[in-house]
Amino acid sequence: MERTEAMTAASGPVMALDGSYIDWAAVLGGGVVAVAVGSVFTGFGAVLGLSTISAEPGEGSLNVMVILSAVWIVVSLVVSYATGGYIAGRMRRRLDKVGADEVTARDGINGLVVWGVGIVVSVMVLGAAVSTTAQAVGTAASAAGSVAGSVAGAVGSVGGGVAEGAIAAAGAMVPDAAPQNPVAYLSDSLLRPAQVVTGTSDPAETARATASILGNVAMTGEVSETERAYLISAVVANTNIPQTEATTRVDAAITAAQQTRADAVQLAEQAQAEAGRLAQEATDAAIAAAEVARVSAILTAFILAAAALVAAAASYVGAVRGGRHRDEGRIFGGFAYRG
Repeated sequence: MERTEAMTAASGPVMALDGSYIDWAAVLGGGVVAVAVGSVFTGFGAVLGLSTISAEPGEGSLNVMVILSAVWIVVSLVVSYATGGYIAGRMRRRLDKVGADEVTARDGINGLVVWGVGIVVSVMVLGAAVSTTAQAVGTAASAAGSVAGSVAGAVGSVGGGVAEGAIAAAGAMVPDAAPQNPVAYLSDSLLRPAQVVTGTSDPAETARATASILGNVAMTGEVSETERAYLISAVVANTNIPQTEATTRVDAAITAAQQTRADAVQLAEQAQAEAGRLAQEATDAAIAAAEVARVSAILTAFILAAAALVAAAASYVGAVRGGRHRDEGRIFGGFAYRG
């Protein structure tokens, strides 16, 4: 029985073709056009606010601006690389010694090379911008932290100032000459007599010692029985009023000084609590801003990657369409033949 072997395309004769399979002149031309068209779309989208993804919360999980930005990015890349691929396919040198499928494959692969060249160029051009953006985000986060620290420090200073002012107010009721530092107060305690004797003491010295005791009460909130007895004797010696009335006056003065200190402590605690609250709010705001930037970066990267893959397919299809127009002698007329 006679045996017949089927001939396949792979077993046919091999034909050597001159020149590179990649027409670099056509590829570079298409890549330049693709990057140029993409730049125009990017600039226009930047004016409209559609060039970046924002993760600011909207009424839904994805707000309208996020959707519009994603659509704009995809359309920009697809149109850019479809145009660049078409130009590469249309301008690639024609081959007459291969079949239609081989011509289609080579045209499409040249379109993919246009896409690759455009992506590389875009990354090189945008690398500095991306780096600058990352630095700006880091600077913003650092600035937010500094603001939080500044707010806390400022409020703390205010609180401290209020407390000091309230304590200082206690000293307003005594002469300026009253010793206010601990060493001076201790020295005055050592040299002060136990009681003031009527007609024998110096009124100025008595007033200074009295002011020192009351000033210490305003600062510490404490008074010893010895100091209280001295104050009563000083009031009796200088006013000639009964000791019972002098005791009432001294107790009232001591209570007023202690109340002044209590008010100052309360104001200081309130100021410190307010400083902590403001600092926490500033910290939360900085963390929220950093989270928004992180989510925006993730969304942008995901959409760019997906759009780039779609753009690769568009570049391939555009190059095939351009090659067919080249072989058929047609001129591109939109999305339909006009011949």
